[in-house]
Amino acid sequence: MKRAISFFAGMMLVAGAIAQDSTGLTNPESVISDGKFLYVTNLGKAQGPTGKDGDGYISKLSLDGKMITRSITDAKLNAPKGTAIVRGVLYVADIDRVIGIQTTTGRKVVDINLSTTGTSFLNDMTPIDDFSLFVSATDVGKIFEVNLRSGNVREVANVKGANGVYYDKATKRLYTCSFSFEDMKGGEVGVISWDKGWATYEKIGDVQGAFDGLALLDDHTLIVSDWGAMDHPAGIVEKVDLTTKKVTKLEWPVMNGPADFYFDSKENRLVIPELVGQKVSIQKL
Repeated sequence: MKRAISFFAGMMLVAGAIAQDSTGLTNPESVISDGKFLYVTNLGKAQGPTGKDGDGYISKLSLDGKMITRSITDAKLNAPKGTAIVRGVLYVADIDRVIGIQTTTGRKVVDINLSTTGTSFLNDMTPIDDFSLFVSATDVGKIFEVNLRSGNVREVANVKGANGVYYDKATKRLYTCSFSFEDMKGGEVGVISWDKGWATYEKIGDVQGAFDGLALLDDHTLIVSDWGAMDHPAGIVEKVDLTTKKVTKLEWPVMNGPADFYFDSKENRLVIPELVGQKVSIQKL
């Protein structure tokens, strides 16, 4: 895993050096919105996705993707990745911490340490309710439940290469997708459900890839981003029919490292950070 992550970090540095960075984004990993603005996490340049280098930041963009504020907070961030907004607080996964930042003031209000779990690659997160989140840890292949009030952390499930997560509150089902640095076709899409308190993981269909972002479009359709490759632009977005398990590739231009996207249900579009491409793309569904 360390070798794979080092390769990934090196690839980002090379790509960043040749990309036209006209937007002020540096290895953008996740996009979320409060309905007024887009917020984009940036891994920074120095040491890639696991380096505690202090050069990560969160940018505020207009809803059409134009830069407003390069960094919304003075709080130290290393390699911020997945995000969630709950009650006006932007939560972000930063290597081995969950950080909460007020969107209006930029003030850090939450800092929960998960280093005792063994992870150095917290990735995506999804709200359970107003006081708790599910958070994936790609390197150790686990999903944790984090209580935002008490700071308590509880392991929920083992999912190898756990990356994107989306919790459907209506059905109480947690959808996941995974990413393998060793095998770009080694990731899968799955769902975790609970029976009498026990979490059970089930693979959804035979779709395989290097999956990153994940969202539920409607009651029977998931959408996922797939990097396709690490050494050249090959990223795609796919729909997964939860009833038939049929997978449909969207006929969009190939992307360069499509990561943790934001599904804008109001405008029926995806806002996709291209991590290696150093930009954010907006595509209508």
